[in-house]
Amino acid sequence: CALLSIVLTILLLVKAEPFAPTNRSSTKKYKEGLRRSPLCAVANPLKRLKNKKKTNVLRVESIEEYKEKVVNEKECITVVRFYSSYCRSCRASEPLFYKLASDFSKHRGVHFGECNDLECMPGLIGVNFVEVPLTPDTSILHEALGVPSLPWTHIYHPDAGLVEERRVSKKYIGEVRSCLGCYVYGECDLDDAPADCLNVYGQCAIDE
Repeated sequence: CALLSIVLTILLLVKAEPFAPTNRSSTKKYKEGLRRSPLCAVANPLKRLKNKKKTNVLRVESIEEYKEKVVNEKECITVVRFYSSYCRSCRASEPLFYKLASDFSKHRGVHFGECNDLECMPGLIGVNFVEVPLTPDTSILHEALGVPSLPWTHIYHPDAGLVEERRVSKKYIGEVRSCLGCYVYGECDLDDAPADCLNVYGQCAIDE
């Protein structure tokens, strides 16, 4: 993750203050410009995101937070969902992503078998879930990370860095679940096993 950390540091240095419309005319043009974004639909920065019910998913809304909570995480697997509140596919798949986070919550913050009050399986690595909305403050982050469409997911392993980049819409959420299971449990189905699982655990006999 050294290269990714350097890229994020550079972004922090060059990031400009977001444009703030001062009248109705400029506000209208600003909204129209945002709607033309190539990344699905951009969340309207003039309308605050509604507070959602408490989940096991941490929302990150700045480059600084992303570096702290994701890139610098050295003990847990981190699953990141990139999305926009104006994207239909993002809204449709959101409950499924939250269900995924809930199902793996017994591993959240549990580092290699150190169980507090959580019911967990000893020896498993912890899993954290993060979501990054598309806003003027995070659009440069989406672009720098090469997010091609929304919703999109990254999976980071504390030992190997970024190991997976996948779609996370309703059609593909099952693949994300299977992929994550590979890294958490150290075993996976050979048909859809991620190649990096072999490098991390050495237990996936994948034919090249």
